Amino acid sequence: MSNRMRMSGINSGMDTQSIVEQLVQAKSTKKEKIKKEQTKLSWKQDAWKSLNSKLYSLYSDKFGALKMQGSFKVKKASIVDSSIASVSADGSAVNGTQTLAVKQLAKTAYMTGGKLAKAATGETVIGNYLSADDRNKWFTDGTTTTVEKKDENGDVILDDENNPVTEEIETYQPIKYIVKDASGKSTAVVAIGYDMTMEQIAEQFSNAGFNASFDSNTNRFFISSKKDGEAGNFTLTDENGNDVLNGTDAPVNDDSVNGSGLSTYERSRAVLESLGLTAQAAGNGFIKGQNAVIELNNVEYESNTNTFQINGLNITATKESDYTSSVDGEGNEVRTYSTTNISTATDVDGAYKMIKDFLKEYNEIINEMDKLYNAKPNKDYQPLTSEEKDAMSDEEVEEWETKIKDSLLSRDDNLRTLISTFKEGMAAAYTTSSGKTYSLASFGINTLSYFEAADNEKGAYHIDGDPDDEKTKGNDDKLKAMLSNNLDDTMDFFNSLAKDIYGKLGGLMTRSDYRSFKSLYDDKALQTEYDNLGKDLKEEEQYLSDYEDKWYDKFAAMEKAMEKVNSKQNALAGLFGTG
Repeated sequence: MSNRMRMSGINSGMDTQSIVEQLVQAKSTKKEKIKKEQTKLSWKQDAWKSLNSKLYSLYSDKFGALKMQGSFKVKKASIVDSSIASVSADGSAVNGTQTLAVKQLAKTAYMTGGKLAKAATGETVIGNYLSADDRNKWFTDGTTTTVEKKDENGDVILDDENNPVTEEIETYQPIKYIVKDASGKSTAVVAIGYDMTMEQIAEQFSNAGFNASFDSNTNRFFISSKKDGEAGNFTLTDENGNDVLNGTDAPVNDDSVNGSGLSTYERSRAVLESLGLTAQAAGNGFIKGQNAVIELNNVEYESNTNTFQINGLNITATKESDYTSSVDGEGNEVRTYSTTNISTATDVDGAYKMIKDFLKEYNEIINEMDKLYNAKPNKDYQPLTSEEKDAMSDEEVEEWETKIKDSLLSRDDNLRTLISTFKEGMAAAYTTSSGKTYSLASFGINTLSYFEAADNEKGAYHIDGDPDDEKTKGNDDKLKAMLSNNLDDTMDFFNSLAKDIYGKLGGLMTRSDYRSFKSLYDDKALQTEYDNLGKDLKEEEQYLSDYEDKWYDKFAAMEKAMEKVNSKQNALAGLFGTG
């Protein structure tokens, strides 16, 4: 409507604003009709969006899975002694029974450091544990360096003459350790210095490729390999290549320091021992990495983890099998491990559930589409105006609008095409690779009789023998029997049915001038219609605004004329003294 300011009825005394509003209201019928049409179209778009989302889920998930042969070749595996391993199987696993023994579990190389008698996070390490004599024995000669003394803010401290105050700091060279992997290859260097904190030492190991931390609650270092099994084994050597972690190498005493007679090996090992980080340190735990070993059908397999993938079987070892020990002719121990059985079979129950779940979702959607398509048109019900809503309760408004929304897709062309596509595909017969022809009825899957099925549920399918279906649970379960006795034909039939309907739905979802990709209705056409109604609404609003302005202009001209008449009458009255 026009937003011009009005001042009217001053001379005539008429309520021109009310008169104009009534005239405009009388002309607003077309505008209200357009608004109602646009509202109904918006509701129709929402109804299609909701239905399209459900249809696409059925298309991509259920039909998509049903058309794949692998969906029917699901295998299930079970193990008699579940304490030693858990098992599962994929489609390539061979049906039958196999024997299993777990001979060895995988371990990750792990060191739990010895408990330190005196440790405080953030305090210097060697300074906490060593006497001055040990410090001088284990580290090289200190170097004295003169530096400017600074306050807690990092500013240089000045004396009375504004000269920097200096102090002498003694520094020591760190002891370096060479990290070697399971193959003996050097991979990193760890340097431990006299002035390092616990966190800094742990960081040195972390930077060298370990999982490392220092726990201030237990006063221990925890260091482990990032590689599983034997591949994660490691050692630490001094700079001369002597093993200082395990202490298995003979010390080399040819590089003494300060006349102490201690070799690099002895100094390097002494520092590790002070930190509880040698294999023999008191109170620590050192676990060597090892691979898992199992025996399946008398054939041995090895893995750096406890998980094995063998010919479609997935085996996770959890405990070593019991064994009996004997001695061979050469005096060597021979272990005979007890075995347990693994059984593998086609998962008939899984395939049955897949078909049942598919039919459940299909039935829900076909019933919904039948209900929407068969709904009685409610032409007498139109969207309410704001004034009409104000005159009704919220429940009455909701009931009114529900009647409109339930009939929006009545006899809809797009919906009719979809219903036909589904019902024709589900009712068709398909020939399998064996040359036999089947329909859903061949598997005991049928719709109910016309009089037995409820309204708008005549296209729903029921499985004979389904314990969850009150209508058919007393019938023989043909589907389960076919899955158990003739899986190939059952698989071929459902693959063909799914591919047929899947392909037709894919064709309907092709992008065109009327619909978008993945849309099963003419969404573009509906949006164009909605936009055109929006244009019509703007044009009608402009027409009403102009119509309103026209009447206000007419009344304004009348008021101006009356003002002139009144002015002349007042002048005459003044002239004759009757004013």
